[in-house]
Amino acid sequence: MIITILSHLLVANALTLRKDKSILFSRIVMFCLILNSYLAYNNLFVLCLDKGIGIYGGLFHVTPFTHTFNIFMLVITTIILTLTSFFPRKVYIKQLSNVKNLLTSQFIYNKTKIINKMAQQFRILEYSLIILFVISGGVLLMSASDLVSVFLSIELQSYGLYIISTLYRDSEQATKGGLTYFLLGGLSSCFILLGSALLYVNSGTTNLDGIYLISSISIVLPDINSVLHVTSNYMLWYDSYYIHLSLIILSVGFLFKISAAPFHF
Repeated sequence: MIITILSHLLVANALTLRKDKSILFSRIVMFCLILNSYLAYNNLFVLCLDKGIGIYGGLFHVTPFTHTFNIFMLVITTIILTLTSFFPRKVYIKQLSNVKNLLTSQFIYNKTKIINKMAQQFRILEYSLIILFVISGGVLLMSASDLVSVFLSIELQSYGLYIISTLYRDSEQATKGGLTYFLLGGLSSCFILLGSALLYVNSGTTNLDGIYLISSISIVLPDINSVLHVTSNYMLWYDSYYIHLSLIILSVGFLFKISAAPFHF
């Protein structure tokens, strides 16, 4: 559903000649996010019968837990669009400021009380489209069960956040913040790729369950060898030390992505 609305909005954005349709686009995105929440809620009853479903060759693992957080994220995004996509900041019109009018009223630009007071996102059609790209990356990231899908989901989400950071392109602070975010995001992506490559080299797989299984075997095997008096070293490449070192590098990249201390500077 998210991919469908993304494709339709891309075509509509390319074909339209008017630049005052951002509120209409925001309404469409809000209705689609509510519909997505309903679809995810219906799928909860199917997934609760099992422990989850692996899709796309094991790249993603859909469970009731992931669907619950998907519903939460979609509802929160709808609320955020309600607060940011209709009226400019510091402007309050009592007769128009309710949810019913926001979703049903027609706003004629340059003929209303909000003339010359609109924020820049009202003139940018791509605002809702960028939000959808971020949401699609977040939805995929919650269900990712492979290092490849984790990296691709993070990058899909991050590229939208880079653009949102520089949405007010006439602002020097916004441009500076977005450029800094982009450079540090690229640095963190390098750490994530390095950690993923080391995990793949030392484990031979990119599947998270497979890495967990190999790590567990490498911890248990020395005890088994000592009990059975076996001196084979065929698990030397699967020493958990290498995997833990790779996870540390991977964690540094993730901490950079979310600006967690001590990487928040």
